[in-house]
Amino acid sequence: MSSSTALRALSGYRRLFRARKQLFAGDARALAESRLAIRAEFDKNRHVATNAPPEHVEGLLSMIDEAEDMLLHGIVRGELNKERNVVEVKIGPEHGARMDGETMTHVDPITAETGEKMDGSTPKIEITKSVGSKSSNQ
Repeated sequence: MSSSTALRALSGYRRLFRARKQLFAGDARALAESRLAIRAEFDKNRHVATNAPPEHVEGLLSMIDEAEDMLLHGIVRGELNKERNVVEVKIGPEHGARMDGETMTHVDPITAETGEKMDGSTPKIEITKSVGSKSSNQ
């Protein structure tokens, strides 16, 4: 692996760690699990041979960019409000172009523990758009 490729990989590693901190701020378990997952993927590809095809190396580097984009723009966090039986999801401006009330139709719990907190019922999803936008209920 050339030094410029190694620098791109290291830069991507750091970007992924910053993206996970932003996405999972305040959630110690998600931060810990995402740290392990990112580290495992990088360790798995640590010894990419210097004679590996350039397309393979570029594919790995583009996966870093795609993962960062997904963490920053493709995932939203919601809080379960048990009193109202809704998951409150705040859509920020970075998500606005990709998501709307029509596409957000279900909740996928990140962990089994999260799923257990839902008590087997399927809460409604309440989407609050970014500042200046109207909110809508699903």
